[in-house]
Amino acid sequence: MVTRTVKNEDDLTLLTTYLKGRKRPFTVEITEGRDRSYEQNRLAFKWYVEISDQTGEDREDVRSRCKLEIGIPILREAHGKFRATYDKLVRPMAYAEKLNLIRDTEMPVTSLMNVEQMSRYLDIVFRRHAEMGIVLTVPEDRYAYNPEKMARAA
Repeated sequence: MVTRTVKNEDDLTLLTTYLKGRKRPFTVEITEGRDRSYEQNRLAFKWYVEISDQTGEDREDVRSRCKLEIGIPILREAHGKFRATYDKLVRPMAYAEKLNLIRDTEMPVTSLMNVEQMSRYLDIVFRRHAEMGIVLTVPEDRYAYNPEKMARAA
């Protein structure tokens, strides 16, 4: 299956060219908005490294901590089934055990998020670490993260 995100006229032109070249018949499905984007994922991992470099905390520990402290609350709020399962199986555990579980099993948290949830996650990661004096890269790609938009929405 091929998935294309159309953000501008150039993307639309490339998609049109691609579709014209396809053997027929085929089925096209169009979804409004976007799934969690590659740019957002790259940015999160870049920030984990930057946080690690500035704090001395292991990168995987940073990732696990952000997933636990920021990502889990976003998913619990948005998904009743996730909340029920998490609350039954993971919530009773001690904080350190939760971190180990997330780290050692690579528990899916951010990979379950849509673009809006991931934007919220990135905004909180950015603000929380900025408050600690940690400098994080703000990308030129406004689809990855847009702090002005997040500030206006707050």
